[in-house]
Amino acid sequence: MSQEHPHTAIALHAVGQELRRQGKFEEALDHYNRALALQRTVLGAKHPYTASTLSAIGQILFTQGHHGAALDHHRQAFSIKRELLGPGHIFTANTLFDLGLALFAAGQREEALAAYTRALAVQLRALGPGHARTISTQQAIGELLLAEGHFADALSHLHAAMTELEQMRAAGDAADIDRRLIPVIVGIGQVLFQQNQYPEALVHYQRALGLAETHRGPHHEDTLAILHDLGRARGRAGDPDGALDAFQRNLAGLRALYGDNHARVAATLNAIGQIHYGRGDHRAALDHYRQALDIRVRVLGSEHWQTVSSRFNCGTALRELGDPAGATEMAAAAEALERLLGSDHPHVQSTRSWLR
Repeated sequence: MSQEHPHTAIALHAVGQELRRQGKFEEALDHYNRALALQRTVLGAKHPYTASTLSAIGQILFTQGHHGAALDHHRQAFSIKRELLGPGHIFTANTLFDLGLALFAAGQREEALAAYTRALAVQLRALGPGHARTISTQQAIGELLLAEGHFADALSHLHAAMTELEQMRAAGDAADIDRRLIPVIVGIGQVLFQQNQYPEALVHYQRALGLAETHRGPHHEDTLAILHDLGRARGRAGDPDGALDAFQRNLAGLRALYGDNHARVAATLNAIGQIHYGRGDHRAALDHYRQALDIRVRVLGSEHWQTVSSRFNCGTALRELGDPAGATEMAAAAEALERLLGSDHPHVQSTRSWLR
């Protein structure tokens, strides 16, 4: 068979799919790119197969964190499918969802929401609310709205995703559904936390933690992230002992996974310091704040806003311990934060309130 035959491109694409399924992304990309070059030569730039390969390449690039390149490939794929198949075709909608993911990762949230919303309308009509793709889009919209602070709307979409997943569980692969439920339940917990509904948030975090420990293991990064959320919710709910327990478990897991010099380790040390501060143990708070500060200086640099925030926290503990250097450090850190983030940033306004 000629190397410039459509069947050669089909074979290359099929091999790319299998390599991708095996997690061999670089090899898969090589086969997809060879298929794409051949498709453009033999079939033309505007052909459904060409668009499918562009989508496949974009999905791998997204998984690898190359969001700009992924966005470019998904834009090309969407443009072709919209022209050839029409905006109401399910293949066009599915590519629009991929485009939304890349837009969100690139920080283009308004465009991402528009893409998700258009994709969802087609998916609801063509696939129904209980289809896996429709559920994924509901989840993505919920997570974007959560990030934007639109909590009521976020909760609506996340609840829709959770309800449909739970209905699928009886007839499908229960373990797979449970894994898909984890981020949805966490998202609902995060919305409830932001709405100050701490007991309800705790219920969801506890459920998500149980699923994560079962299906991903106690030391998986997602499990550890849920422990951190659980610690925050326990602290806000007036359970400092429970919060410390969750944060300490989180800290041990993070150190085992990443070592001592990692930004997430610093974040947990800072959270533990805040619990100690709230209990009036300012010496223990200062110790943990300083550990967090040392890591952030090494990992993020001295001018990063989180590093400066750690300096501010150290100042608060020093002030409570009667050290006059504390107030000086707080004022200097507050000025630095305002310079870095702007005077209207919520974190800047919060630190300023501590100086009054």
